[in-house]
Amino acid sequence: MSQTIEPGSSTALAITLPERVFTRSGTSFDPGENLWEWADGPFNARIDFRRYRDGFEVFVPALKQALLPFVKGHSSAHVVNLQNAFYYFLRTMQTCPEGAISAQHIADYAAKVGVDESWRVGTLNGLLQKWVALALPGVEPQCATYLLERRKCGNKKGEAVRTRNPVEGPLSEEEYTALYSVANAAYGRGHFPLWMLLLTRLLLACGGRISQYASLKLCDFDGDKSELSLPQAKTGEEHTRSSFILFDISPQTGRLISDYINGLCAEGYDGNSAFFPQSLVMPRGTRKQLRGIDHLFYGHCDPNGLSRRFKTLVAEIAPPTSRLDFAPLPLTPQRFRYTFGTRLAEEGASRVVIANRLGHADLQNVEVYVSASPKIVENIDRTMEALLAPLARAFKGQVVEDEAHSTHKGAPGSRIIDFRVSNDPVGSCGGKGSNCAFNKPLACYTCFRFEPWLDAPHVKVLERLLGEREKWLTDDRMAAINDGPIWAVQEVIVHCTQIWQQRAQRASEAAS
Repeated sequence: MSQTIEPGSSTALAITLPERVFTRSGTSFDPGENLWEWADGPFNARIDFRRYRDGFEVFVPALKQALLPFVKGHSSAHVVNLQNAFYYFLRTMQTCPEGAISAQHIADYAAKVGVDESWRVGTLNGLLQKWVALALPGVEPQCATYLLERRKCGNKKGEAVRTRNPVEGPLSEEEYTALYSVANAAYGRGHFPLWMLLLTRLLLACGGRISQYASLKLCDFDGDKSELSLPQAKTGEEHTRSSFILFDISPQTGRLISDYINGLCAEGYDGNSAFFPQSLVMPRGTRKQLRGIDHLFYGHCDPNGLSRRFKTLVAEIAPPTSRLDFAPLPLTPQRFRYTFGTRLAEEGASRVVIANRLGHADLQNVEVYVSASPKIVENIDRTMEALLAPLARAFKGQVVEDEAHSTHKGAPGSRIIDFRVSNDPVGSCGGKGSNCAFNKPLACYTCFRFEPWLDAPHVKVLERLLGEREKWLTDDRMAAINDGPIWAVQEVIVHCTQIWQQRAQRASEAAS
């Protein structure tokens, strides 16, 4: 039996809502309730109509009816955005209008919002066009005509990428390298959980939307091939796990993922479990469990919650950036996506390849990546290089006299040797190399557990790294891969030189 609601306005007709409405993803809820909550793939959608007060609640019945077609055919995020646009519009009014919303109300609202928020009018247009088309009370038909005739401003798509915005745009090469280094160090110190390190690396490696990572399952990683099948988003299909994009994962990250999966399986998870389980990632869980145990996304994090959790944790280790006067680097999942697309374009990838890797259905959204001038990027990187080099502080360990003065004094697994330059050790590992999947000895120089020996062949290690760098002089991206370790080895050599000089000076003073 359907439910009839009277809006309480003299100009309003009775609004009849169905007893249940089914969403695009197949879930359902009672639209007559004043709190709408439903699961949409990995997303948790929530609209609270109880916040409409002081007379504005008169619009709620018609608003619900106008939203229903979007609930049935669009993503939950779109439905929530439409409702938020309408609520924000009403908030700009001091009092509830008598009768229906007129074109003048829309014009006044458009004049009030700033340039940066002019997109709100465009979002409101989508809802009000449907409102008028359904002949619902509360909005005059002239509103639809006015909005169609008015030039609607939307988001300036790609502006952050095009201008290399230091807050919202892609990361520079130095920022990319610094973030990679501090994330490894934070994990090594125990300040970063493994799931967070892996999410950071996968964001850098695949450039996916946060909803794609929230949809991942343990079975999506093939350890034998070191390949990740990343669920696609915004495809118009029923949910994000309807199609996938295949990504090759580096052996080092692949080993970390395998260890991570093995650890989760030992705790009772299986291949159909979420790659980033809600029970592991979210310390307080969600407000309400909207999925049964047989639901495809049972146990998965809500993408918005995963994004907030990521931003909270990564802010604690964010490296400084000279582009913002050495303030901490602002980081959001979206910036990783911009960085991934930008790096593809700079490496010469075609529009088709960029669109495929980013999961775009057409080429219109990738133009911004290839249109940005590589010369601008080159100039920015060259300017930043001199500023960031002394800031890097790539070496985070502590120089020791020899093995006898190291933490573990020669215990198995503690010696670090670069056989490509010498059979003599370059130092010791304060963690005895346990559970370390990083590339030794290259990664050791940037690890806080590394204890380089005072009299060791560090110069030979540096010569090898510089020699390898010269092989890639025609490819700036490849040449810069080992810049972090190169800086760290240089710092170790400086530390050792200073110690020898201090000793020589003391010996000279004692002799005199």
